[in-house]
Amino acid sequence: MNAGNSMSLASNTSVNSTTEDPGIKSKGFLGNIIVMFILALMFNISALVMIIRSSKSHRWSAFYRLMVSLNITDLFGSITCFPVLLATYANNVEWQGGQQLCNYTGYMISFVVLSSAAIVGTMSLERFIGVWFPFFYNNPTAKERRTNILLGTVWVTVAFISLLPIIGFGEYVLQYPGTWCFYNFRAQNLADKIYAYMYSVFWILTILFTIIFNLVKLVLRRIRAQDKKKQYDKANRNEIYSIILLIIIVIVTATCGIPMAIRAIVNESGSMKDNSADLHASRMATFNLVLDPLVYIFFRRENLECLFRFIRKRHGRSEKSPEQCNSTSTKTDNKATSASNQEKIEISSST
Repeated sequence: MNAGNSMSLASNTSVNSTTEDPGIKSKGFLGNIIVMFILALMFNISALVMIIRSSKSHRWSAFYRLMVSLNITDLFGSITCFPVLLATYANNVEWQGGQQLCNYTGYMISFVVLSSAAIVGTMSLERFIGVWFPFFYNNPTAKERRTNILLGTVWVTVAFISLLPIIGFGEYVLQYPGTWCFYNFRAQNLADKIYAYMYSVFWILTILFTIIFNLVKLVLRRIRAQDKKKQYDKANRNEIYSIILLIIIVIVTATCGIPMAIRAIVNESGSMKDNSADLHASRMATFNLVLDPLVYIFFRRENLECLFRFIRKRHGRSEKSPEQCNSTSTKTDNKATSASNQEKIEISSST
């Protein structure tokens, strides 16, 4: 470990310790982190098992390939990042790994956070291509190759971006309260500032373009559905289920990721340091590892089918129009009248 990295690590830790003694809360936070780690493992593994077991129905379409990749990325992040965090809190919030462990933790967090956002963006782009270029999209050979190329491009690009601070362009430093490392929010030299802005802007743009792709896709799908008067067949319903699932994942990703990216830009611009806000933003970004698989577990196609079936039944029972009710009562009255007339005829004939 060189002298510059050692000084930055030590100075950052000292600043954090003067603001608030993190050792006081270490035991409480340790329990929370253990619970979050267990939930992240349980939910991601459960989501993967559910996707694999239902492979006969979705036939490993592009959407589900990317969904599996998202779960694998989140599971990988949980396994590689949480143990370091647990060890630090168990050690009374004392960082023991030096700059090398800081580089490792910073790289893993940067890779997982940006990869998750980029994969969700790729899922949105894939669905957007399906609506905008249906003939190109429905080519089975091109579809599989395109999905593999997009996923490979995401992982390679994000891996390279996350590696830059380790090779000298940017810097990973210990963040408040001295339990995790990320790129320097308050860099002094030009290269570190450029990297901090580049990563944050790329992160925000990925989420924003994901939202734009979904909005445009919904508008286009609505227009084409009106023009062609599509019937709600099985394929169309499955597409609707995928869109609902993707929209909820996009909302979760944006809610968890944007605060952290904005805090990084605010800090880099020279505003007053707010360790508490940075810590809350980082926890929201980490919580995304738990929420992504949970969204799939609750909003997968099978559950949405049951939900819509229940809504249709309730809707059909509660929405009998006044005309239908009047016609039903009229038919009943007519039957009763005809029955009484028939009785009168029988009585008169018998007498």
